[in-house]
This record gives sequence, C-alpha cells and structure tokens, in this order.
Amino acid sequence: MSDILVAMDVGASRTRICYADMTGPFPGLDPYIRNVGSVQALEEFLIEIRESLPETGRVRLVAGVAGPEVTSGTREMTNWAGKSLVSEDSLARIGFDDVALMNDLEASAHGLIAFLESDPPSETLIAFNESSVPAEGNRALVLPGSGLGSAGIIDRGPTSKDRWHVVASEAGHVLASGTGKGVLTAVERRQGRQPTWEDVVSGPGLEALWVAMAASHNDDPLSAPEIAYRAIHGDPRCQRALHYYYHFAARFSQLLTLAYLSFGGLFLAGGSTRSNAPLIRREEFLTAFCDNDRMGPILRQMPVFLVLAEITLLGSWTAGRQRFEARAQST
Repeated sequence: MSDILVAMDVGASRTRICYADMTGPFPGLDPYIRNVGSVQALEEFLIEIRESLPETGRVRLVAGVAGPEVTSGTREMTNWAGKSLVSEDSLARIGFDDVALMNDLEASAHGLIAFLESDPPSETLIAFNESSVPAEGNRALVLPGSGLGSAGIIDRGPTSKDRWHVVASEAGHVLASGTGKGVLTAVERRQGRQPTWEDVVSGPGLEALWVAMAASHNDDPLSAPEIAYRAIHGDPRCQRALHYYYHFAARFSQLLTLAYLSFGGLFLAGGSTRSNAPLIRREEFLTAFCDNDRMGPILRQMPVFLVLAEITLLGSWTAGRQRFEARAQST
C-alpha cells in the first residue's frame, strides 16, 4: 500500500487537515476543520485523524504552523495561551511515521507556486492591472488575516533544478509609517505604542481602525467579521475602516515588493482576501501601492493579483510530498 500523507494548516484559532495516498492529487477541497487554541486540543484532533487511518503503510504528517521555529523541529504558536510549543517528536508519538513542520507562510508560498503552475481559472486569480502572471521574476506574497503574513519567492532561473526558493518573512512586525498618519496616531493613542503593520492590517487591526473612525476613539470595537459584513451592506463607518485597512495593506505591500524587487508579481491571498474581494477597490489599492516619489515608475511595472483559491493547505501538501520523497530517495 502506498504511503498516506496528512497535510495540516495550524492557524491561531482554526486548524484544517486533509489526507490521501501520497502519490495522488491534492485532497484538500473539503478539509476537516476544527477550532483549536491549545497544544492539547491539536493533539486530540490529530489522534482522531490517526485512529481513522488504516494501519498498513506509512503515515506521514506535514504541517504549516503559525509560529516561528525556536529549536530544530519545534515551533511556538504565537497566539496560544499556556504551553504553545509544537514539535515534530511530540506529533510523531501520536503515531505518525514521519513529521515535518514549517512556517505557515512558507507553506502558503509553496502553495502559491503550485497554484500558479496548475493553470488556475480566471475566477480564482484576478489581475488588478490587466496583466498576466510573468513567467519569470521574484514574487511577493501578502496574506492579511487574523495576523499579517508575508513571504518572498525568489526566481533562481529556468535552468535551476529547484527554480523557486521560498523566503519566510516577519516584515509585518515593522513599525507602520507613511500616509494615513492621522489614523495611525489614533491607533497608537488607543494601544499605547506605535503600531506595526500587523496592528492595522489584521483582524484586530481592522477593529482598531473601526474605533479610529470616530472622533472620540473610545467605542468598544466591533469584531472584524461584523465590520466586513456591515461594510458590504453599506455602513459608511465600516467602509471607511476597510478603506484604511487596504490602504495600509497596499503600503505594506509596497515595502515587501521593493524588498524583493518582485517583477514576477505581488499576490494578495488568504481567507479574508477571499471574503473581502468585492470590497477591495483596485484603483485605490494601486494608487496607494504605487505612491512613492522615487520608486513609483518601478512599482507601476509590478503586476498585482488577488488569489481567491486556498493555498496554505495546498502548500503543506505539496512541500510535504516533495520533502518526504527526497528523504526516501536519500535512504
């Protein structure tokens, strides 16, 4: 029997899992989903999955984890209370023959590579400036969600054996700056420190921006999903909050795109991007993205896309299969 590959995306509040024969197609169109906020809950979820699998053949697990690597094979979930270390060894003890952990943004970048190579339908890849995806050039990936994720994909050239090299990024924790300083000042006044990009481009960031839209800046915030829902239905204050959310997302994307010189494209992805796609005003986004006296002409050459497909779980599956196949060949 062929090996089974279990792919997992461990987010701050929600974990998704899919599995299938490792040689088969990606099985993640209808994943198992559970709200998970602790190591114990994650392990309980995985125990249920493992017990449902056949006992014959090897079962391999790969996971994109929303947290940095603290030691080799161990990652720390950034938003979980209490014990928050997830290790390859602890997951292997559940009954998996091989385990590989990676950063969730690394997984998302691998998913973007696989997605673009699959000749995606036009409804899942929307060009802001009527461009097609360049065949070459570095790429920048931005995922605004419960946090602000980002990654670079370096093009090593068509003759390279491993053409695309993924570089995870923590650039979302850089202090925010630029136009919109009045709004940033209101956010700073509320939280007592200068905001980072993630403080204004994230779920909590959207909530902070909604508060900042009123002169008093003292309202208890609505939840991010409620703000998006009300914006869709015409609420002016919620629409203004979304305007600034994507304004700052565009300014952050400019920073990342210039850092990687991403002539291969800027790609906005993630669950909130899919949900809020009708609210993202392309011209406003491009204006803020290209607003740079010195680098404006360069930025206008870089195509911008919305990715409306799920790529993080796809990336865990794709990168995991590549890693495990490479391990098997080396033994």
